[in-house]
Amino acid sequence: MKLSLKEKASYGVGALGKDMACGIVNTFLMFYFTDVVGLAPAFLGVLFMAARIWDAVNDPMAGWLVDNTRGRLGKFRPWILAGTLSNTVVLLALFSNPDVRGAGQYVFYSVVYILWGMTYTLEDIAYWSMIPALADDEGERNTISVIPRVFAAVGNIAVGSLGLALVSKLGGVAPDAMPTPEQQSRGFFWLAALIGAAFVVTNVVTVLFVKEKVVVPSDRKFKFKEIFTTIAGNDQLLVIIVAMTLYTLAINLTASLGLYWFKYDVGDEGLYGTFYLTAAAQVLAMVVFPAFAKWLSRRRVFILSAVLPIIGYVSLYVIGKTTGDGIALMAVAGVVLFFGFGFSLVLTSVMLADAVDYGEWRLGVRSESIVFSMQTFMVKFAMALSGLVTGVGLAAFGFVANAAQSASAVTGIRVLMFAVPMALIAVSLVVYLKGYRLNGEYFEAVKAELEERRARHA
Repeated sequence: MKLSLKEKASYGVGALGKDMACGIVNTFLMFYFTDVVGLAPAFLGVLFMAARIWDAVNDPMAGWLVDNTRGRLGKFRPWILAGTLSNTVVLLALFSNPDVRGAGQYVFYSVVYILWGMTYTLEDIAYWSMIPALADDEGERNTISVIPRVFAAVGNIAVGSLGLALVSKLGGVAPDAMPTPEQQSRGFFWLAALIGAAFVVTNVVTVLFVKEKVVVPSDRKFKFKEIFTTIAGNDQLLVIIVAMTLYTLAINLTASLGLYWFKYDVGDEGLYGTFYLTAAAQVLAMVVFPAFAKWLSRRRVFILSAVLPIIGYVSLYVIGKTTGDGIALMAVAGVVLFFGFGFSLVLTSVMLADAVDYGEWRLGVRSESIVFSMQTFMVKFAMALSGLVTGVGLAAFGFVANAAQSASAVTGIRVLMFAVPMALIAVSLVVYLKGYRLNGEYFEAVKAELEERRARHA
């Protein structure tokens, strides 16, 4: 079953606004909280972790809601729309910096940040869990998985590379002047407003022009307790959760620590935006993914997705340590780093889509949204762990915002930026190689038996 070019583009464009909204939080929120608002890094690490503990319950519940939805717009589109509108409102509150200080300030941001995670969950789970319902052919599924990832990468790159420049422009910072926290506060709010508008427009396009294609008829409703049996009974889903949470944590540490590294170690935070343009290599990796997967196999592409970033990390560290602000050489290392990241992002979606089929084969029940709720959980849990590691780590190494850093603090930034992500990716690769089986003849046999069952049922 094939989707038209219009349908593929309409589905993909939703990821543009969605990942711009996620990108401003993932890339800049820690910096915004510490250097603009003035919150304590250690507190933020605990907050991010506490929010993700709640997500361990909340995200599968959202998947359960989606899987039990029946209506004229299908299972997914109502929640895409509801999640987009509510998350946009919360995003504005997150970057509003109200005139509240002391304990009230910490309470305000705690509540709003948890609400941001809950509302983003609604949209994200519904959006990504549409993939198995749009195609059941492996080649078509690979292509459909790539398109939104490309749009998502463009959104992330735009926010990461242009974000600080737009903050200065929107905040009224004079050319070549250092921004004040007040100017950055104003700039971040208006940047959030622009991103929120893009989020709404792009996801309305998805809701209007994309419909489910692969529908397994069933009047059966998921019981609440089946949220957990659906996850626990799918051993391949559990492998994906462990492997890709570790990998995503590495990506998020790079995004979170990158600005600190450029500002306090390299000595020029303005280079961060220039360097982040190399993240465009993710788009190239996503575009060539179907060809690579067909030529090498998905298993070998996963190995490549782990080896390339490790090479990139080592190169970037050596270049930064020996040449200081050698941005051209840093860009080369960045291309290698982000090319590997790009493969991993597509692999997450296609592996989860296969885990949906595997879960139906193993458990007799098909659940796109509960399975794909794990993608949202992995992303947010990795963001939380990144925040915890960053916040507690910076505090432990003696980091002081907006000041010259001690040798200990600079060393801490380097360890968190380079050594920890490399170790995480290496462990992720080991988990994948040891535990993931949905490749080759085995998975072809699973799909063939599943088709026979569906035919008998029909």
